[in-house]
Amino acid sequence: MSIWKQEEQTTTEIALYKKVNDFFEQLQDDPNLEYREGQHTMALDIVEAMAKKEILLIEAGVGSGKSWGYLVPLLYSYQNVPNFKGFVISTSTKALQEQLKNEIERLSTMLNIPLSVSIAKGRGNYLCPKRLERFLETCRHKEQTITLQEKAKSGLVSRSDYEELDDTAWKLINIDHANCRRCSYRMELEDKKCQYLINRNQWKDSKAIICNHDLLIESLKRDSDDKIFDTPSVLVVDEAHSLEEKIKNNFRRSLQKSNIEYTINHISSIISADEDVANNLATPMIETLNKIFRMISTKAKYLMRKNAKQEIEVLDAGKSGFMIEEPLKEEISYLVKCLTVMENYASNHAYFLNYNSSQLDKLKDIKYVFKDLLLPKEKQKNVYWATFIAGTKDHIALGYIPKNIKEQTDSLFADPSYAKVFTSATLTTAPDDYSYFMRSIGLDTIKRVPIIQEYSQSSPFDYQNNALLYHPTDIINPKTNDHHYYLTSISDRIAELLQITEGRGLVLFTSKKDMEAVFQQLQEKDLPFNIDIQRNGQNTERLRDKFIEDETSVLLATGAFWEGIDVKGPALENVIIPKLPFPVVDPEMEEKAAQQGNGFQIYLNDMIIKLRQGTGRLIRQSTDKGIVSILDSRFQEYQSQILPALPFTNQTDDMEEVKTFAKTKLKV
Repeated sequence: MSIWKQEEQTTTEIALYKKVNDFFEQLQDDPNLEYREGQHTMALDIVEAMAKKEILLIEAGVGSGKSWGYLVPLLYSYQNVPNFKGFVISTSTKALQEQLKNEIERLSTMLNIPLSVSIAKGRGNYLCPKRLERFLETCRHKEQTITLQEKAKSGLVSRSDYEELDDTAWKLINIDHANCRRCSYRMELEDKKCQYLINRNQWKDSKAIICNHDLLIESLKRDSDDKIFDTPSVLVVDEAHSLEEKIKNNFRRSLQKSNIEYTINHISSIISADEDVANNLATPMIETLNKIFRMISTKAKYLMRKNAKQEIEVLDAGKSGFMIEEPLKEEISYLVKCLTVMENYASNHAYFLNYNSSQLDKLKDIKYVFKDLLLPKEKQKNVYWATFIAGTKDHIALGYIPKNIKEQTDSLFADPSYAKVFTSATLTTAPDDYSYFMRSIGLDTIKRVPIIQEYSQSSPFDYQNNALLYHPTDIINPKTNDHHYYLTSISDRIAELLQITEGRGLVLFTSKKDMEAVFQQLQEKDLPFNIDIQRNGQNTERLRDKFIEDETSVLLATGAFWEGIDVKGPALENVIIPKLPFPVVDPEMEEKAAQQGNGFQIYLNDMIIKLRQGTGRLIRQSTDKGIVSILDSRFQEYQSQILPALPFTNQTDDMEEVKTFAKTKLKV
């Protein structure tokens, strides 16, 4: 903890510090509330960060009470600091947003500080009345049609109001960014108001906002007169370990052949009446475009299959780099020449100058991408890859992201006018080492704002007595050439571990294909408990609730279940990780490794962060007990870096010790 120098602070700041300190001091004598030293320390650190408008990095382990650690100083600031502009809290998961809203309401009552809280969600979390109308016109299920109509008429517009729909169905009726700007429902007609726009207009007046990382980044990117939120006095980014990926998602772009064709045909149809030359360009341009996408698809597919032999997770990623060899380069070069001619005609056409400049802008963007592709890889401004479109065999989208992503993130967090707090249970890759997190989101390039890296607040839970880490040495290497043999071996070991705890297990995979294969093998073993599997488009909250309700059940999952899923009590006593969660080697990771200059260490750091999240699913409250198993022979190779990052002091490679622990500690 950094030293609080009271003599350098204003009277208001000293009073705020005293109020926060007194609150936590009094908890020590409160029979109904638990005092946590890490929570107390964190709160005082945040008071100082707000006073000095610093950037504060603070890791707070599971159970350390980090939410009260920042909410108490925020509420006291709202009440006691003159001209306090309010606060924004950003999270990665919806579950934490709802939890924080409840915590703020509870604290507001305790402290007698009335405060209205707004949960700000992105447009994708809201029902789109226009898209709903279209969906109902084509929906063949009368019962579903009636239910949706009744809910919409009653004013239900949030994703949580439609839990019966899986994610695939919801995406057919939620607000679509592509069609939002020109939507007729933006009109101020009483029966055609868009609830998302109504809420968004109210957010700027709110002094307490809880949002997700996506919406935060979108707001920070905008000019001051177009921000979604006004500048607060303090920004708290909780679950900050996921911020890098959210930032990248915001800056990633994609070009699909069909959209490029539409732009070319649209512009050609407008200028064809005036320019025969431009009209004659459209056909050869589209023919060339087809060749380019076909060649990229072939090269990307070959590389994906080659890489998948080493890392099956490549198939889940659904994307691959590709080589630009001379034949492909010639086709791209010809397309760029044609795009230049069409751009010149369109730039002098009155229609595009006065009525529809957006299509001309799209043409320029398309040309920019293909021109960049012609440059040597080291001189390209973007990182490129091919994404295989779901449900097709060969169709791809051309994905890309700026190489200077760190320069972009510098502008997001460099504003010196307010404090910023980044917190999570997993910000470090080694004790008190925030360097990987800082480099990943560009904080290491910020010069104008002090960055304070506090000591990690460890979890107060008794891992020594309540948890066991099992990492066997007699396990098949996942890199073996006989993948079927590997899966059979892993399935047998998973079954053995699940029988020890009589189910009550969460098995976290890095590959959907492996997960499905192991699920099939476990089903054939006729184990005496229910085994469920996460399926595409399935609602994760409903799947989690089902898992909790059936106390002895087992869930095989991937993706979102590695983090943010809170399962307390005896429903989860066994977390099994068959394979270390190394990131897929793709163009983005290769560029990140090249920029940071650490080579394989970047992949190892990324893996450790995700592994910490996955193992963190086990102990969620002080009474929880259980076993974490890492069934990857590579653990032995990297354990000198993995073990210091994990909270487990009790560990073994002996199955007999696992059985003894279960008999003496668990509900078996």
